[in-house]
Amino acid sequence: MKKTVLVLFLSFFAVSWASAQQALTPAQQRQKEKIAEEIQRQQKIKAEMAQKQRDYEAKQAEKERQRQAKKAAKEGNQPQPAAEPVVNTPPVSQPDAVVNTPAEPVEKEKKVKRKKEKTPEPAPAEVTPTPTPVDTPAITTEKPAEAEEVRRVRREKKAARKSVDPRSMEPGTAVAVAPAVVRAQGEFLPKGHLFEPIILDPLEAQTYGSFLPGYWIEGQKYKGSFVPFAFGFAKPFYRRTTQPGHSEEWVLDLASFTQFEAFRDDVTNKAARRIVNTDYKVSIIYNIRRNENNYRIRVYHLSSHLGDDYIYRNKITAPSPNSVNYELLDFTYSRTVNNWRLYGGAGIVLRKSEERKLLSAQLGTFYKRPSTKATRLVGGVDVKFWQQTDFRPGIHGGIGFELGRTQNNLTFMLEGYSGFRPYSQFEQQQTSWMGIGLYLNPF
Repeated sequence: MKKTVLVLFLSFFAVSWASAQQALTPAQQRQKEKIAEEIQRQQKIKAEMAQKQRDYEAKQAEKERQRQAKKAAKEGNQPQPAAEPVVNTPPVSQPDAVVNTPAEPVEKEKKVKRKKEKTPEPAPAEVTPTPTPVDTPAITTEKPAEAEEVRRVRREKKAARKSVDPRSMEPGTAVAVAPAVVRAQGEFLPKGHLFEPIILDPLEAQTYGSFLPGYWIEGQKYKGSFVPFAFGFAKPFYRRTTQPGHSEEWVLDLASFTQFEAFRDDVTNKAARRIVNTDYKVSIIYNIRRNENNYRIRVYHLSSHLGDDYIYRNKITAPSPNSVNYELLDFTYSRTVNNWRLYGGAGIVLRKSEERKLLSAQLGTFYKRPSTKATRLVGGVDVKFWQQTDFRPGIHGGIGFELGRTQNNLTFMLEGYSGFRPYSQFEQQQTSWMGIGLYLNPF
């Protein structure tokens, strides 16, 4: 009787507990499902980690087994096969063929491998022979002298791979050449320049400012100071490299050149600062580099405009002939020898000869010694000739310091000039100046 009552009680309790479990709210049911999914995910992660650990241990064991096999082969512990001595293997007896035709060693190594597979070798008790890759003929039964010969053949094969032009090889030849050497690579908006800007050229597209307390026009010292200022840049927008040291690039070149004059006005008896002239320049440049040789092919437009203050102060009431409004095509060569950059070139004006005489030329040198220091000595001279000014040279020289360790360094120089006036329509005037200048190439 007691047992019957106990069984009934337990049955009632079980039914009640099952009913309670079935009466879970939706939120509790979702929580229960999330817990079950999380448990399954954790179990899956543990199983994957365990499998990766087993794979890693298997790889390490295989590497250790291969290392032991190679070590045993070098020490001569493995038995020599009686049927096929390794001395007569083709890769060892014909090393010259490896250098001349990189495809032959691979085919001969395949033949050697097939012969070895046909020849039964007594397997060592503790070391299992490993498969030999095609590119690396790991012969396990060679003598020390033969091993050295095989290593020499491998070195010659690597040298042959580097020296072979892949375009002249037959399909299927196993030679790896770096893609950068084989294919031409294009780059938009690259850094640096293949043809560095000529700092001492007064009409080079760069950013600079000069203070010239000594300024002479036709031998007469100007009563005041001239302050030439320029804002410009030369930015490559596409560069193509065919192989190391062989590159070409297209460059956009823009600049404006403005000259201010600072003087004391006798009428108002006050200091005055006014614009004398502004020149505008736009260029398209094609630069070429061939190892140490650099070439620049340039087409540019230049126009000159007198300032309103200058026109008013000098009472200019009629237009004057202005030959500084032209287009020019020029070619310049540059090379650096013992830290001295040497350059020279010539140009032709793309206008009628009655508007402007056609020929021009330029040459110069600039010294800059490479250094890891933040400051380095620089200096040079630039000389320009124009048929328009009867080939009288315009000589611009300077010496100073370059500051910085990047491609966009600041250059301070003591500078001087003598020759035709490089700015404005008054280029026929003989001009000289002395002063200091600050130069910057922003790109």
